[in-house]
Amino acid sequence: MQGEKLSDAIAYKKLHLLKKDFFGYIERNSAKVDANLPVFFGHVISTLENSFPGISDQTYDEFIDSVTFKLLDTSTNINDFEYIKKVILNVLRLKKRKNADIGINIVVGLKLLKSGDVAHALDFLKKYSNLDAKIGTAVAYCYYVLSLQEFFRQDETEEAKRNQVAGGEMELLSRETMLTLAREKPPVNSLKQLDIDDPAYLEKIFWQMVFLGFEWFPSERWFIEIGLKNAIHSHNAEMRMRLLDISAVRFETDFDFQREMYFFKLETRDAGGAAGVVSQLIRQYPDDPEPIYLGLKLSLLTKKKTSYQTFRKLAMEKDMPASVIQLIDLAFDLLEKNNSSAMSRMAEFERDYPPALYYVTALRYIAADFFSDNETRVRRAKKALVDSIDQFCFEELKKKGSSSP
Repeated sequence: MQGEKLSDAIAYKKLHLLKKDFFGYIERNSAKVDANLPVFFGHVISTLENSFPGISDQTYDEFIDSVTFKLLDTSTNINDFEYIKKVILNVLRLKKRKNADIGINIVVGLKLLKSGDVAHALDFLKKYSNLDAKIGTAVAYCYYVLSLQEFFRQDETEEAKRNQVAGGEMELLSRETMLTLAREKPPVNSLKQLDIDDPAYLEKIFWQMVFLGFEWFPSERWFIEIGLKNAIHSHNAEMRMRLLDISAVRFETDFDFQREMYFFKLETRDAGGAAGVVSQLIRQYPDDPEPIYLGLKLSLLTKKKTSYQTFRKLAMEKDMPASVIQLIDLAFDLLEKNNSSAMSRMAEFERDYPPALYYVTALRYIAADFFSDNETRVRRAKKALVDSIDQFCFEELKKKGSSSP
C-alpha cells in the first residue's frame, strides 16, 4: 500500500480500522504495553507512516491522541502520576505539530475525568475551556464536584470550616466558567480529542452543566443554543425536544428557536405542529418573508394545493423575491408530476436569472429522475430537489434582508 494514493473516504475507513486494531491490541496486552511504552509507540508510528505515507500532520497527531486515550483508559496505572508523565513524554516526542501538548493534555484530562479524579483533570483541562463547549462544561463540572465534596464533609473541625469556604469558592468558579462560556460562545464537538469510543460520561457531564448553567443564569439563551447543536449532532431527539419546550416558554419570541422547532416538527412528520409554528411566526413577524417561505415549504412537502396558494398569495403581497416563488412553483409541479409545466417553468427561470445557469443545469438532472421507474431514484430526487431549493431560496432571502433577529 506504500506510495498508493487513496481517496479520502477509503483512507478514512482504513485509518479507522487501523485504530481499532491498535485498540484491540491494547486491550489484550495492557500490562505489556505499559512496561514498554517507547517500543509500543514506535510500532504505532512505524505502522502509521508505512500505511499512510501522505497523512497530514493534524490527522497524524489526532491518531496518536486517540491511541493514547485508549491506552490510558485501559491501563491499571492511571492513578500513578509517574506513569502518566511517562506517557506524556513519550507522546510529545512523536507528535508533529506545534502546541502538541494541547491534544495530549486534553486526552489525559478527559481520562482523569472519566476515572473520577476531577482535581487532577482540572489541572489538565482548565486552560482549554474556551476551545470547545464540552471541554468548558467539563471544567465547570470539576469545580462543581469539588464544591460538593467540601460541602458534604461531616466533621466540624476548623479545617473543615475553612474547606467549606473553599467549597463555596469552587462553586463560584463553576458558575463563572459557565457564564464565560455563554459570553465567549465556543463551538461544540469541534475537537477530534472528543471523538472517543465511550462518550457517554462526557455527554452526561455536558447536559448536567448546561441545565445547571441555565438554572443559574435563566436569561442566557446560549445554554439552549449550544444544547440544541449538541442534540442535533448526537441525534438526541428527546433532549432536543426538551430544550425546544424550554425555549418556547422562556424565549417565546426568539426566531431562531422557533425555526428549530419548525425543522424538528418536519423531521418528526408533525405537519400540524409545523403549521402552528408558521402561524405564530407570521403573527410575530408580519413584515418578514421567511415565515411565509416556511409555510410555502410546508405546503410543498405536504402537497396541499389550497395551503400552497394561500401562502403564495401572501408571498406576492410581501414582495418575496420572484426567484423564490418561481422555484417553489417549479418544485410543486415536479412533485405533482406535471412534467410539461415544470419544464416550462425551468426554461422561464433560466431566461430570467442567467447567473443561476449552474443551478438550472443541476435541476435538469434532478428533474429527469422524477420520471424514472426506479423508486429509489425518485425518492432521492425528491430529497435533492427540496434540499437544494431550500438552500438557494434561503440565500435569496438573505440578499433581500430579514427583519428576524
